Amino acid sequence: MTGRRLSLHQLCLRDLGPVDLVPVARQAGFALVSVFLSPPAPQLDIFPRLTVPETSAFRAACAREGVSVHNIEALPVSGRTEIAVYLPVLDHAADIGATRATLLVYDQNLDRAGGKVVNLCDAAAQRGIALSIEFMAFSALRNVEQAAEFVRNLGHANLSLLVDPLHLARTGGTPADLPALAETIGCLQFCDAPQGPPTDLFAEAIDDRQIPGEGDLPLADLLAATDPSLPVDVEVPMLRLQRAGVTPVDRARRLMASLSRFPALSQSDLNPPTDNAHRITRQVAAKRGL
Repeated sequence: MTGRRLSLHQLCLRDLGPVDLVPVARQAGFALVSVFLSPPAPQLDIFPRLTVPETSAFRAACAREGVSVHNIEALPVSGRTEIAVYLPVLDHAADIGATRATLLVYDQNLDRAGGKVVNLCDAAAQRGIALSIEFMAFSALRNVEQAAEFVRNLGHANLSLLVDPLHLARTGGTPADLPALAETIGCLQFCDAPQGPPTDLFAEAIDDRQIPGEGDLPLADLLAATDPSLPVDVEVPMLRLQRAGVTPVDRARRLMASLSRFPALSQSDLNPPTDNAHRITRQVAAKRGL
């Protein structure tokens, strides 16, 4: 049996650079990683990013460890965004073998944002990269229904939603909302949190979430409500454990061990099943004459 595609997100280990993330991911049992190539907003360039000069060392680490790249972050779309700025980012993503990239929509003018997103979808399809929009309280797409409507209205075959259980909960959503939106959902993130929201939602999102199974989010329901073939990005920032002296390897191993609580995330081995993102995006590019 082939299990889920499980990826270790860079946000889990902010004290490591992307090159060092790779061997730690492998030691913990992850065959995929997700990394930052671009910040989620110009004022949020606070996460470890893979720079172009580091690319050779990163690719060598991936080859040595047998690790592949699932997702890259982030492509924020604001009213001032020029799509040409992201073409080198997409080239970089393709160069490291990424199959997905995350879009963040900040532009309140959704018609204008939609035109930019379509252009980005076309550019990504040319490079074999699928795009997914992450909704959150801090963006223009503030809940799953609004984000799904945006994706449906654009109707681009290379665009889907990324569902993060934390953002789903903090924006008033539940797993029961997801089956009706199934055709818009392309991938998941995975983390846990207390039921009640904190006073600082942003700090919770980027600094401290709970290990899956240790909080109150209905994670088993999330998995049951979504397509079992969707890739899952484990995104659990754990600043409290870092400050307590827990090593990056031990933190990553705790995350992998926690996933055994969820039979729907079972893996038979460390070799990830083939993602169909490249096939889909190349079909999109061919149909659109790109």
